[in-house]
Amino acid sequence: MFLSELKDFFKTSFGWTEGISIGKIDNNLKRAICFYNSRHGVPKTGTIGGKQNRSYELKPVTILLRWDNNADAAERKAKEIYDFFDEKEFHLNGKRVFCISRYEGPIDLGTDDRGIYEFSFEFDIYSIVKE
Repeated sequence: MFLSELKDFFKTSFGWTEGISIGKIDNNLKRAICFYNSRHGVPKTGTIGGKQNRSYELKPVTILLRWDNNADAAERKAKEIYDFFDEKEFHLNGKRVFCISRYEGPIDLGTDDRGIYEFSFEFDIYSIVKE
């Protein structure tokens, strides 16, 4: 699974109309979201018999949200996005996918130097390769 595929799924399924990107967020926008490969690495999982016998793949993903100067509106949007992904099952490129948060909610990052509220999300995305 690639970040661009997850971004496109979110854009379509969530109905996102603001700035959306992968790898680098547009800090000039007051409302934006960006998908990153997480820096929280995952130890390699060995599978008896090799990779061809693995039943799932794991991709840790970080999502960064920038949302206006209003703390309440930003917190509500962060919760809406968190609820959209956490413990959800969906299909992406013909594979069944499960999304599980590493934390019990969005991570409040405070504001940037322009007073724009930012939140982070850490999700583990499991793709089923063998059922």
